[in-house]
Amino acid sequence: MSPPLSGFRILDASTSIAGQYCARLFADMGADVVLVEPLEGSATRQIGPFAAKASPPSHSFLFRHINRGKTSLAADMNSEGDRGLVCQLAEQADVIVLDGARQSDFVSTISLDHAVVCAISDFGEAGPYRDWIGTEIIHQALSGVMDVTGRPDGYPLYGVGNRSAYAAGVSAYITCLAAIQARDSTGSGQRVEVSVAETAASMGQNLVSQYSYSTTYATRQRYPGMLAQLQCRDGWLVLFALRGWRHICETFGIPEAANDPRFSSVSALRRNWSAAIALLAPRAQAASAHELVDQLQAAKISSACALSLPDLLTCEHYRARKFWRQIRSGDGTEFALGPIFRVATEAEIRPAPTIGSAAAMDWPPATARPAAPSPGLKSAAPLSGIRVLDFTLAWAGPMATRSLAFLGADVIKIENALQLDSWRGPASEIADPNVYPDRVGGQKPYDRHSWFNTQNHDKRSISLNLKHPKGQEIARRLAECCDVVVANFSPRTLDRLGLGYGDLSKANPQLVMVEMPAFGNTGPWSSHVGMGKTMEAAAGMASLIGYGDGEPILTGPAYLDPIGGLHGAAAVLTALAQRNRTGKGLYVEVAQVEAAMHWIGEYILQAAADGETFQPSGNSREGVFPHGAFPCAGNDQWIAIAVLSDRQWRSLVDLTRLAALADPAFDTLEGRIAQSSSIAEALSSWTQNFDKHDLAFTLQAAGVPAAPVNSGGDVFRDPALRTSGFIQALRHPDAGVREYPGLPYRLHQTPGRIRRPAPRFAEHTDEVLASLLGLSTTEIDALVALGAAARTPNARPRV
Repeated sequence: MSPPLSGFRILDASTSIAGQYCARLFADMGADVVLVEPLEGSATRQIGPFAAKASPPSHSFLFRHINRGKTSLAADMNSEGDRGLVCQLAEQADVIVLDGARQSDFVSTISLDHAVVCAISDFGEAGPYRDWIGTEIIHQALSGVMDVTGRPDGYPLYGVGNRSAYAAGVSAYITCLAAIQARDSTGSGQRVEVSVAETAASMGQNLVSQYSYSTTYATRQRYPGMLAQLQCRDGWLVLFALRGWRHICETFGIPEAANDPRFSSVSALRRNWSAAIALLAPRAQAASAHELVDQLQAAKISSACALSLPDLLTCEHYRARKFWRQIRSGDGTEFALGPIFRVATEAEIRPAPTIGSAAAMDWPPATARPAAPSPGLKSAAPLSGIRVLDFTLAWAGPMATRSLAFLGADVIKIENALQLDSWRGPASEIADPNVYPDRVGGQKPYDRHSWFNTQNHDKRSISLNLKHPKGQEIARRLAECCDVVVANFSPRTLDRLGLGYGDLSKANPQLVMVEMPAFGNTGPWSSHVGMGKTMEAAAGMASLIGYGDGEPILTGPAYLDPIGGLHGAAAVLTALAQRNRTGKGLYVEVAQVEAAMHWIGEYILQAAADGETFQPSGNSREGVFPHGAFPCAGNDQWIAIAVLSDRQWRSLVDLTRLAALADPAFDTLEGRIAQSSSIAEALSSWTQNFDKHDLAFTLQAAGVPAAPVNSGGDVFRDPALRTSGFIQALRHPDAGVREYPGLPYRLHQTPGRIRRPAPRFAEHTDEVLASLLGLSTTEIDALVALGAAARTPNARPRV
């Protein structure tokens, strides 16, 4: 078989990181991608980090990373000949990726009936922020993620690199493939849009819904989970104590703590978590982080070492999986990261292009439309007619299938009555009241959990016991009725149950299966349990965030979970695009940690090439100053400011009218950096007199990038998210009318949308088994009596 997207033609006319990363994902899956650059080269060639030992010295690792696998067409769009060539390619393209500066060059002059035209912008074409200048720190500030990232007694941190841009790139890829899925039925292309701001907001940990349920939100001072970051003799350990407290105590040599009444239940342990950390920390200092992780993971306790970039490059696990690659480049080779997700036939990884490498190119006549179009896609949603069997838990997997449901798929969530999804919570006891309506669990708290109800809207819930032979049989029969199976279990779990791809595809050759193991199906860590915080440490991302003292900082929300969710949805849509052309199913492995490493890929390339590792220092960013969080009026209120140019600096000085900032020496970046401390102090003294929201609008009106560092409550009230319809109200039968965050996929002709609230536990067991398998009520009752199916939590077979 060819790579999944072989034969697709993508014209990348974007100038942004998000747009070019979107197009690179197509290239990774085998599509033919042409990057249209101005004669002097794309602006992304001028964004660092830069290679110190390469020729030319200014070679951008960022450009190399986000544009691998493409060819380059250098074009002057004011030249009739160049413009004609680009327009000809656009007429033959399946997808055209644009952003604000290039849209008018194409949309207004070309017939695009067959093509998907993807427009990526910072804030969309309407709304109160439409004229704002967006940067990474601006988007992280608005999203609510920045406010929760950092130490309780420190200023908020925006993170590292360009993660909101990468997120928007993956979201744009998902949206384009959804539009292609719709085109395979209707024959018509359409315009689609993705905004970086909405994408960044979708990466927050259920901020909107939790605030709607209880008017609470996480802060740097109050993280809702049992997380420990411990310094060991050989580095840092990240531990998530959702389960296994007794084994944790034994591993750290404090077995007596397992019987301490302060830690007698999950809720008690959560209440006294600071006391638990005080017991663990001194024991950790004398121990090896790697040895502790080995012992903890043997008991299936989520933990990981916080790896540095050099650690990543020498890690036995990533080497065993051949994730690090040497690819042909000119007369030699260069370093590259392996695939974002793995399929049976991998596309060749090729280096980023030199300027104008495709100067004389021409695509041959367009090929015929798909040989095997999917049926039933002529309704309003692009995935109508697609049925998904959902074996996912917690956040990453459910967000992937939530994306599919949002786009119109019928998602059937399989739940276990004896061990509920951790995000439903326990059947009776509640650990954190803040996630329930009005902070009350009620009689059925498992149906009232705001996080679960956010990530599972538009799905149907049935309960099967997959350890029971009859439960396995029912699951296999359901898979025969489905187009897609998604799971985020540990590797080989489905195989052991007789539900692996090898078994299911025999009866359903068109089946698409996507599995999302934290570390992949092979390698020394394949059996390791991963959660967002521990995966962020294992991916090297945490080591790039910090205050400059060597301690890694984890992103407040578990950022790796939504990263996994986006890639899971992208993998499904990639496989469906291939199936529509070949009639054959596909197995896709999404190793969540490997996928996430691509979001810091430029720094990994730099470390591999030059031996230089990015050293975090608060919110500082190379080539930009001021760049950080500054205090505003009120308790723990901040504004993010990013001065990208000398012109913006002069606008800031004119606005503040501060003599301390008016020194002509500060008119250059070098002059400002030389006096960074005094400038930051003067600017902080000024900003603290203003409301953060009012000041952000004032600064943006003056042409200075700025944004309030939003709390969860601020995100809930955000005027742009409300104007765009991103926040939507739903009436849940047990939780009442509550508001939920949307998703950033906007299709003009076949839009996705939130249609109904998350299901109550096993709400659709009878409905699904009757309608899809033809089982009678008597037959379903018999399955329930055997314990193979259930209608309520904790349901056990009758004796």
